[in-house]
Amino acid sequence: MKKILAAALALSLSAAMFTACGDDSSSSSSAATTTTTTTAAESSSVAEEASSADASSADESAADASSEGDASSAEGGEAAETVDIAEAVKSFKNYDNAQIKFTADTDISALVKDMQEGFASIKSDAACVEAGEKANKKGKMEPFTKEDFDKIWTVKGKLYGIDASYDGEYVQKVLADDTKDLQYISGDESRVNYSIEEVGGVPMLKMEVLDKYPDGVNYLIPKPQFKLAEIFKGHEDLLPKVNTIKFDMIQRAVGDFVADDGTALHVPGNFMGTIAVQAQKNGKMTWEQNDFDAGWEEVNDWVYVEGSTQELLVWKNSDFANTTDDQFVTFMRWGIPNDACVYIADIAFYDVDGNPITW
Repeated sequence: MKKILAAALALSLSAAMFTACGDDSSSSSSAATTTTTTTAAESSSVAEEASSADASSADESAADASSEGDASSAEGGEAAETVDIAEAVKSFKNYDNAQIKFTADTDISALVKDMQEGFASIKSDAACVEAGEKANKKGKMEPFTKEDFDKIWTVKGKLYGIDASYDGEYVQKVLADDTKDLQYISGDESRVNYSIEEVGGVPMLKMEVLDKYPDGVNYLIPKPQFKLAEIFKGHEDLLPKVNTIKFDMIQRAVGDFVADDGTALHVPGNFMGTIAVQAQKNGKMTWEQNDFDAGWEEVNDWVYVEGSTQELLVWKNSDFANTTDDQFVTFMRWGIPNDACVYIADIAFYDVDGNPITW
């Protein structure tokens, strides 16, 4: 049953799009450990379809799990005992080696930011309005006006009940970087509320996912990006030595997972996603990612998983190009139908021999 669920959920996608006036290139991530390229529309569509499939498969599996539990009880079997989330710290594999550990005083805004694909796209198209032209799919420059902008963004905004016309309040706030209370449109990423919370005596970065797809059911994809320039400030010479980056992570149920038959389970649901880096390969910046999957938790309200990047120096002959402000380690959790928050306990950096990088 768990294998069937995992196979269905492996269809989930997320896309990271970096656009500029005259350049509609995009870096995208899939549930496979490969580098792919799709359009934003394709990525958003596939992600929404995958989230629906996730919800359906997870509903069936949750119902199966409930039936199996009932059958066990009927036959005189003992129900599994729950384990308190405080015990999660015993599962950590990287905490002692980590460069990034959190405290109550951690300046979260200096360390992490949301990937803002939707906002970046609006800014890019607005810049093209100012320039009076935009590249078409064949790379040829064509006239681009406010009316052209509105043809694109009013349609996308309607999916969320938002007026996204060029002169509207929403777009003007995006252009002024006044986006704290704005919902994303077009992109498949959610806003995230960040805070520090102690679990089992360990302060962790808590991420509350705020937004859902237009279907109002499935939660969008959180995409926090950790700033390498901030992490390696004063130690830039060590960055090219990084081979892998590892996270100790927990997902905890906030609301119940509800199966199709109405069965409510206070479980964290599917904790699947990817850890991605912008690395250099053959002199060019790439998008390298590696997926994680915690499996389906049937008893506890939390589940642990270790996330890791690809082994850059071994598998891809890649390394980090620099510590510019736009270089990140990016976490993504695929969309799920139940409310669950994510905790990141630490971030650890290792060299090609598996030794922790320290300074």
